[in-house]
Amino acid sequence: MDSSSFKQENRMAIYFIAPTFILIIILFFYPLARTIIDSLFKSSLVLPKPKFVGFGNYIDVLKDPTFYQILKNSVLWTVVVVIFQFLLGLGSAFLLHKWFPGRDIVRALIILPWIVPGVITGMLWMLLYDPQLGMINNILYQLGIIGEYMTWLSDKNTALFSVILVAIWKGFPFSALMYMAALQGVNQELIEAVKIDGAGRWGQFFHIIIPEISPIIRTTLLLTTVWTFNYFELIYIMTNGGPGTSSHIFPTYIYNLAFTRFRFGLASTYALITFAMLSIFSVLYLRELEKRKMLD
Repeated sequence: MDSSSFKQENRMAIYFIAPTFILIIILFFYPLARTIIDSLFKSSLVLPKPKFVGFGNYIDVLKDPTFYQILKNSVLWTVVVVIFQFLLGLGSAFLLHKWFPGRDIVRALIILPWIVPGVITGMLWMLLYDPQLGMINNILYQLGIIGEYMTWLSDKNTALFSVILVAIWKGFPFSALMYMAALQGVNQELIEAVKIDGAGRWGQFFHIIIPEISPIIRTTLLLTTVWTFNYFELIYIMTNGGPGTSSHIFPTYIYNLAFTRFRFGLASTYALITFAMLSIFSVLYLRELEKRKMLD
């Protein structure tokens, strides 16, 4: 190949790659750079002209008790939702992996909560949680579990956990689908071998099935952690972060700071802190994908 042909191929490669790089710059690097710059300024409704404060916003955030309330809510929200989505998803996958009459119908129905948009899900569950007309209060009252109808979404002690329950219900079908797919690839010969050796169902589960599907488990846990930590719709629709900040997590609080209180500098600071925390899980997720590619 002569030098002119080589240069021409390089130019063609650059032409094909350039649009992708331009999109990455526009959609990722420019917003990130703008957020970093905005985090160094302070602004509000009474201070419309941004004032340079350097790292003052970061110092204010770390001194503010609200930050630790948001951090606590975000960690609690993420940990509880991810754990129960994992447990319900894995349990559902095992039940639906075995054949029974109507299994295909159940498999189709179980995915419905996941594919319904978050806004519709939030509005539906708001009706179920309604203190006067909601089905949840009526059922619990009839069963004698509660003595009076409760305002689930307006009580700071129950608001976050009420939305957590909805997030678990909405998200576990995705985990179930992932684990059902993983179970299809479990080596049946190994299971038959341990059966011959006298292993019961729990032995098969812990010594064969879990190690076989562990790569999918790790990938799914990391993916659902990133999604859940960064989730917005349910809390915004159902409680708007209230009452007070009792159900705010980072995404909803950032939205509140930026578009309700117009404190763009402080919102950018929270956004960068969120970005830093999510980057850890994103890197772990990418490493897990790379590890699976090497094994394949």
